[in-house]
Amino acid sequence: MAMSNKLKKTIIVSSIGLATLSALGCASSHTQGKYVDGTHLVQAKGKKSQILLEVKVDQGKIVDIKTKSHKETESLYLNAERLLPRIVANNGHEGIDAVSGATYSSNGILKAVNDLPRASGVQPEYVSVGAKEEQGDDFKLKWSIQPKLGLLVGDYYYEEARFRQGHMGSMTIVTNSQDKNDVILAEFNESGRPNYYTRLYQDVPKRMSEYNFSMGKKKGTAWVQSALTMEKLMVEQDKLTFDPNPNHDPKLANKLKEPNRLKYLGIDVVAGASNSIQQSMIPLTAKIHHKIHGEGTTLKFYQLAEKLVDEKGRWTGITAMLRLVVDPASKQIVKAHFDEIFADEKAQIQDASLKKFYRQSKYDSINYSEPARIGFNVMIDALNAHLQAGGSLFDINDLPATGDSGNYAATGFTKRSSSWDIYLNQAEQLYKKMRLDGVIAEHKHPAAK
Repeated sequence: MAMSNKLKKTIIVSSIGLATLSALGCASSHTQGKYVDGTHLVQAKGKKSQILLEVKVDQGKIVDIKTKSHKETESLYLNAERLLPRIVANNGHEGIDAVSGATYSSNGILKAVNDLPRASGVQPEYVSVGAKEEQGDDFKLKWSIQPKLGLLVGDYYYEEARFRQGHMGSMTIVTNSQDKNDVILAEFNESGRPNYYTRLYQDVPKRMSEYNFSMGKKKGTAWVQSALTMEKLMVEQDKLTFDPNPNHDPKLANKLKEPNRLKYLGIDVVAGASNSIQQSMIPLTAKIHHKIHGEGTTLKFYQLAEKLVDEKGRWTGITAMLRLVVDPASKQIVKAHFDEIFADEKAQIQDASLKKFYRQSKYDSINYSEPARIGFNVMIDALNAHLQAGGSLFDINDLPATGDSGNYAATGFTKRSSSWDIYLNQAEQLYKKMRLDGVIAEHKHPAAK
């Protein structure tokens, strides 16, 4: 029987409707990703060069990013490259700030990612971003400058020399008095050259000062991290010499991922401190190694480090450390240093006004304000000079901030520093040990008033 035109139209319309619904149903069951799947090469301008990235996308999501090429300043680019895992985790660059100290390289990376082909076919315009300054506990780099607690005694070796435009490098090695091959302390420090381009750090020790935070924000690594890594290697492996790298290529000096940029084999240094390690720490340590296995030393090293506690026995977040170097032949002190070292984390420091000095020390810090109203470093330098001149460990009343004074012209209204009481306590302990060892002459206590 022939089908009417009206019925035919109804069937056709119904078929189209079902097909449309079917198509819509299929589309809604497949979630469209953000980016086009595949391996993409994208690039954008950094500060000095084009930055080329290889980005892998699977099911619309970024699963991997690698740098294929760039000619940026290597240390700065390594800092900016820390953005890559964040971009992967975020599946895009949106909402990510540039890295402080590497803003141009950061924006090059972020813009390149912005240029990835989108599944929607719409390519958004890139807007440059600035660096969000890291503050407080947001500082991600970790290291510890805490001294070994308790008593440390051994044979003392020390070398210092200026290098590279005038920086002063210094190396301390202490060995076991019963075994010269047993390294029990290795410590490197460096003071900025007198004509350093930032006046703030001229002649300032880097080890426990603000310098590490400043450099860490700019380059992604703190200066002290390389020193600590090398010191640990020297103590754990009793290793003070390093063989030259036969494949060393000076042209790779700034290629921080290239092992042949390093002059020596078996060393581990991070960005920003390779010159200090290679041009100062290793040569100074080699000189000390030669002395250890040559004429040796007659000097003895005594160190006492203790955590300072409050009236309830809780750590205040400060560790006191006294070091004395004595010549047993003359029984005289030839070097002395006292310091108070702040904890590695802000949360460990009780006094809220001192939290900002974490991973620093009172002596090295450029911003620490001594309540006695005179520089802490001035006090300790005066102590060293006093003891080197044959002064008593205990009769220190002529030293700065050992008493209250209202004489502004002479002392600037100084107050007695509580640090002197901490020093005297530690001096008493070390003195008893040194007298027991027979290496020091008698030191008189001041007469009671």
